[in-house]
Amino acid sequence: MKQTFVQDIGQQLQSAVFSSGLTTKLICLFCIIGYFLSFNPQCVQALAVIPGHVMPPNFWIWTFLTHGFIELHIWHTIIDVIVVFLYSKMIEPLWGTNELLRFYFIVTIPNALFATCFYFLFYGATFNEEYLFQRPIYGLAAFLGAYTVVIKQIMPDTVLATTPLFKLKQDQVPLLIVLLSTILWFVHAVPIHFLIMLSFGIIISWTYLRFFQPHQNGTKGDTSTSFSFASFFPSPISPIISLFANTIFEIFVKLKLCKPFVKKYNVSSPSSITITIPGPEAADADRRRQKALKALDDRMKQKQTITETWPELDETHQSQLLAQTHQTQNSSITIDMTNSNELTSTLTKEDLNQLFFDTEQQQQSTS
Repeated sequence: MKQTFVQDIGQQLQSAVFSSGLTTKLICLFCIIGYFLSFNPQCVQALAVIPGHVMPPNFWIWTFLTHGFIELHIWHTIIDVIVVFLYSKMIEPLWGTNELLRFYFIVTIPNALFATCFYFLFYGATFNEEYLFQRPIYGLAAFLGAYTVVIKQIMPDTVLATTPLFKLKQDQVPLLIVLLSTILWFVHAVPIHFLIMLSFGIIISWTYLRFFQPHQNGTKGDTSTSFSFASFFPSPISPIISLFANTIFEIFVKLKLCKPFVKKYNVSSPSSITITIPGPEAADADRRRQKALKALDDRMKQKQTITETWPELDETHQSQLLAQTHQTQNSSITIDMTNSNELTSTLTKEDLNQLFFDTEQQQQSTS
């Protein structure tokens, strides 16, 4: 059992590695290289985001690109590599390599900028220079939070675990990992920048997927109800979160930072009205419909193959059929009309007897 479980895990990891694209493999390779470079403190200072070095006159702006590849602990590196491979395996076939790479930079670069601003605020409140020069910002915590948001968008109703007290759904994972990271920060298991980057990774990824991500059908964002900001929270407090989120959205619309949701009405048919709400091409309803149609098509194909398949004959059945065919061939009558005056017939014994009796009856009747 243990060997089978280990073999299954090895096969899944191997398939994830070989099925991923070049971009994913390069990101994972840079994460592994960054971990080994982290043993050198000078490399950490040069590649991680140091708020004091970003300020003038240093302007180490390149660290906003390289900070995600630096990890100081091996288990952080393993988690980053696994998350990147799983993310690419599920998302790259749907989005494409360019969109996957763009989403990576949209999540990581602004996230490092927000974490730097928070460090400046901590320094202003405490006048502790450690926040400026001795506490680097690094890692892919932002990408980990973004990954949970993407999975929520694709599979919002998935039940991950069932217990006698509650059911853990995919909708609850982003908030759950934020609470878990907060507990780990209180016990000094993770640094403060991990919690900041994880939280803002969720917010930034949701904002981009909700309002700005372009799709092939010309629409932007995902306006489905299952992907609203209130759906990230438990149902007792979701109405309060929804009111708060709608208020912020209206403010952003007035500031022209976001566009209002537009509904299109199709009144060409007098019997019905079709309402089209812009959203992603792979919205929840379309995904469920496609999955249902695919499952139905597979079942129909299986039934057709079963009905169209003829039963195979074993040797005994074949020998019986050959014997019957041989008997029918022996009892047949072959007539060869070679000349108009001659008649040659090949008859069986029963046919000759019957012909003899018929001839005698004819003679008696004529006599």
